[in-house]
Amino acid sequence: MKLSNFILISSSNSILNPKVVYSFHLLFAIFIMQGCRKEYPCPTCFESIITCKVNGKEWKTNCVSNDPLFGCRAVRCYYSYNEERGLDFSGVNDNNKTGLTLDQASAWGGAQIGINTIQQREFGYTNFDLEGNCISLDSIDLSYNNFFKIQSIDATNSIIEGNFQFKVYNYCGDTATITDGYFKTKYLY
Repeated sequence: MKLSNFILISSSNSILNPKVVYSFHLLFAIFIMQGCRKEYPCPTCFESIITCKVNGKEWKTNCVSNDPLFGCRAVRCYYSYNEERGLDFSGVNDNNKTGLTLDQASAWGGAQIGINTIQQREFGYTNFDLEGNCISLDSIDLSYNNFFKIQSIDATNSIIEGNFQFKVYNYCGDTATITDGYFKTKYLY
């Protein structure tokens, strides 16, 4: 058999057929996508969240930004896992101009798995529809069943999860009762 006949036969072989090449690429893409679905938590797609009811109405963190470079983050969380266990997180709801804060200071024992004590100004609710000094509702109503519980701390992926409930007021006479509170968020050190 001549070399020119071999080249002619090879070029008509089905391996170089466009339908076969397309099918191969399609199968390869499906194989790759199947492998990606099993990764959790995905470091680039994990979404930190805080949800609760404020005076009986559903509340959830969200942020709206027109900044194409920096965007925005609806939840910010800092936790000192190894030493003092200080926890500080805040969440915003840009749609209704409100926010929640928790500052579980290490001076009061920090935040640990289980029920944590709540001091006078560790929780807060901010309502930007109020005016002046009335914006911040950060005085805890100690007669209410206030609680803050950490359910889990994933130190490998820097994720903290828990529940909370509290009632706060300001000196203008406004109150906010926060119930069914839940958070699951990545934290920074």
